[in-house]
Amino acid sequence: MARILIADDDENYLIAFSEGMEALGHETVCVTQSDRLLPNLELGGFDIVFLDVVMAGGGAIVALHKVREFSASLPVVVISGMPEVVDSPIFTLGMRAANARVSKSTSLAKLSELVDDLVSKARQ
Repeated sequence: MARILIADDDENYLIAFSEGMEALGHETVCVTQSDRLLPNLELGGFDIVFLDVVMAGGGAIVALHKVREFSASLPVVVISGMPEVVDSPIFTLGMRAANARVSKSTSLAKLSELVDDLVSKARQ
């Protein structure tokens, strides 16, 4: 299973997503501020990162570049709870450095499949 770093300032979503992934056998570490992202990454051992588009202190636009500077190969998934953003050019084109972009309404089963697929590819 995967070790997942999740950055999201919506604590209710963060708890639900984390508990769901853990119920499926994954290990999660959660941060609610983007400035906690790199210190956690530097501890090492993560297989995949989930970044919220909008967060206090900078969301995925800023954080994605920081993650890519840290590791060009670490899978990154950008998530958004705003349906109007999911299909926007900033989400699809501006976040093209992400391995995937999904809505927060994506089912836990689909998120787990995405984790398994991206982590499997990264380990090859």
